[in-house]
Amino acid sequence: MHDSKYSRPPIITANGEAMRALRAYNQDPKRNKDTLLRVKAALKMKADGIGIKPKARDEALRCIEIIDIFERQENALGMRTMALSEPPDFDMIEIEGVLVSIQPDFLVHGAGRRVGAAMIRVAKAPDPVACKTEEARDRRGNTRRELARYLVSEMVLLLEAQNGEIGIPDRDLCFVADVRLGERIGIAPDHAIRVRDIRGACQQIAKLWSAIQPKPALFKDR
Repeated sequence: MHDSKYSRPPIITANGEAMRALRAYNQDPKRNKDTLLRVKAALKMKADGIGIKPKARDEALRCIEIIDIFERQENALGMRTMALSEPPDFDMIEIEGVLVSIQPDFLVHGAGRRVGAAMIRVAKAPDPVACKTEEARDRRGNTRRELARYLVSEMVLLLEAQNGEIGIPDRDLCFVADVRLGERIGIAPDHAIRVRDIRGACQQIAKLWSAIQPKPALFKDR
């Protein structure tokens, strides 16, 4: 909450080049593989470049890895036949007095002006693959699924707040595609409970917001 209130200057988003490539590829009805191949080739050249900083090299290699994983998991994710388009830059919505920014990666189009929203999740943490036991892998995988279900509930709230301007919200067209799990995670059976949890969390934030004070470190070097 402190960092949200006293935000720092914007930083470069991790996995940005991979995400831009995956958005462009999935918004293309033809799903032209050349889109991904070109990005991977450019990233490989960047990573092999003389004088590149280690952090930039790691980012380029990580983006290549993400695209490779997506290509292996594409059939499991089941997005190829979907009608996906670029979403608008949505305004923040108010939830229990708190302004919340929810920015899906795609709009998902169904029959009769029905519309959903989708996100691609590529973040590594929590990483089930890094676990040594099946129990730990299941636990981390379930943590990722839980997060995805809350994200889906937030996207439903976002669509419902548009008052039909972009179409008729359809919960069944909302999902998170978790690239590392190779799963498309949709609306939860307990969606109403999750919405109540989200509203409760926003109520708590609204109560505490005015009392949050800046950390002394923010005033250094000013």
